[in-house]
Amino acid sequence: LHLSLSGTGLGSKKFMVRLLTYLPGTPVAKITTNAQILYEIGRLAASVDKVLSEKFQHPSVKSLHRGQFIWNLANVPLLDQYIYALGQNKYCAVVEQVIEQFKGKVIPKLSSFRACINHGDLNDHNILVDCSSASLENPQYRVSGILDFSDMSYGYYVFEVAIAIMYMMIESPDPLSVGGHVLAGFESILPLTAEERGALFLLVSGRFAQSLVIAAHTALLYPENKEYLTITAKTGWKHLMAMFEVGQEAVEKKWFQTAQAYVHHAPA
Repeated sequence: LHLSLSGTGLGSKKFMVRLLTYLPGTPVAKITTNAQILYEIGRLAASVDKVLSEKFQHPSVKSLHRGQFIWNLANVPLLDQYIYALGQNKYCAVVEQVIEQFKGKVIPKLSSFRACINHGDLNDHNILVDCSSASLENPQYRVSGILDFSDMSYGYYVFEVAIAIMYMMIESPDPLSVGGHVLAGFESILPLTAEERGALFLLVSGRFAQSLVIAAHTALLYPENKEYLTITAKTGWKHLMAMFEVGQEAVEKKWFQTAQAYVHHAPA
């Protein structure tokens, strides 16, 4: 599409125009999440990946094999080159720990995970909901839309649930409990294997590290956008540190017990 300049001037100038469909709804970032919507978001994560992997067809689908794409969860080890952006502080040590554990415990197991196409960015600003009940004390929500497919890439089903858990933790008043509800929703459609469950803690930690380190690096390049780029950092560092202070065993126990409770009491 090109538009001719009106008035005086030389020739015409070309403009790129991007048209998007308007989707009604409220971003999850603007509501107080509860167990019900966290469960629904888990179901969403599984459903989206199933549809992308089983029904999505496009002549250029192979381009979603994005290799060194920094936001693919398999590429947590690439964060090594960006850690400098954190400066010298306590956060460097925990990120280095995440990277080393990821290299040793997750990378060797990737071949055992079930492959799929990931949306890759199911954060609280990219999921829209609307309220399906009039109760102010116990609102019920349903997912009404998904935004931003620009981070799609080939990955693994367990990546999507880990990404969703991490982003739903950001604004939660009880972040360590979030994972169980999201996991329950995900597993109502796609139960994880033992290997996938065993990697979940480090995958969630890895996504925290990706988000926090890349944001710090990008903020150095574009300081005028620092406030937007460091949204996750406002609570993200605290949550990542808490995960490691509580420990993998205790966090996993909390998540898996919560998810198990849904087996006999799944929402209608």
